[in-house]
Amino acid sequence: MTKRDRIFKNVGMLPKYQFELPSNGREKRFPLDGPAAEEAWPSRVTLFFSGSLLSFADSEFRRRGLYLSLGVVVGGGLIAWFLAMASLPFIYPLAPFWAIPIFALIILPLAVGVLWLAWQEIKRYAISPVVFNRRTGNVHFFSIHDGQPVTYPWDSCTYCIVPKRNGGPEGSYHELRGYVLNEYDGVIDSFSIGEEVINLGRRSNGFVERWLSCHYEYIRKFMTLQDISGLDEPEEEDYVSLKPSFKQSMNLVQPKAEPKSLVVKFLFAFINVVIFVPKVVGGAGHYFCCKYCKVPQWSQEIIDECGPEIVLSNR
Repeated sequence: MTKRDRIFKNVGMLPKYQFELPSNGREKRFPLDGPAAEEAWPSRVTLFFSGSLLSFADSEFRRRGLYLSLGVVVGGGLIAWFLAMASLPFIYPLAPFWAIPIFALIILPLAVGVLWLAWQEIKRYAISPVVFNRRTGNVHFFSIHDGQPVTYPWDSCTYCIVPKRNGGPEGSYHELRGYVLNEYDGVIDSFSIGEEVINLGRRSNGFVERWLSCHYEYIRKFMTLQDISGLDEPEEEDYVSLKPSFKQSMNLVQPKAEPKSLVVKFLFAFINVVIFVPKVVGGAGHYFCCKYCKVPQWSQEIIDECGPEIVLSNR
């Protein structure tokens, strides 16, 4: 892991267990030959589905653009604050000029830090997809080490639910991740599968495990069953794209809930009013990341195996 990756991991820009398994055994491993859950449904960040191919975005996709939007808003606000403070001695004669370098030492490093994070997110890939090919039994993804496309057999990978990052008072996030392990359980490579789920405490712990287990069971059935006609296809709202509208970006960052209870509807309406500005800011960051960030490109060998449908573009 590079020094930059360590910084990204500490600030939450990289999943916590991307390069290694949890040392305390906190991962939940799934069997390849047995059911992981009674039900099965696709992730809500599906990219492509056909009779032989299934592709998902990574668990970071919903967050893509978060640091860009925060960097622009917070960094821009800090710089504006510094300029306002620095102009006071020129407006009010009693304001001391020696305060300007003090303000610069306090405010500008913070502004540069958040703007640097925003710039790093622009330089990153907009998405890190994974493709499951049931016809060949292969899994295609982009390596965590150099970002190049790699291929491994489905049954040579280990699939786990692992903690992703701490969420402070909100709880902790979990994701479904595939690992390529050596004989000592050392991580050779890994890939994220689908959306992240937040654990709000003991009461929601069972929900997190069940939700992600059903995602894995959907993939397992897709890859192992001879007949997948009984497998539900992803619905329209399950699909994501690198060409979203601004409204779609907002809803992806903060999905809309559709409760049936009138009281709960009122509460959600109130919450939506409160979070409207963060939702717009986050949606703007996601929209511009999808539109202008780099898009990973599959190798010609993988395209020949899977077809041109897997090629991603934001143009």
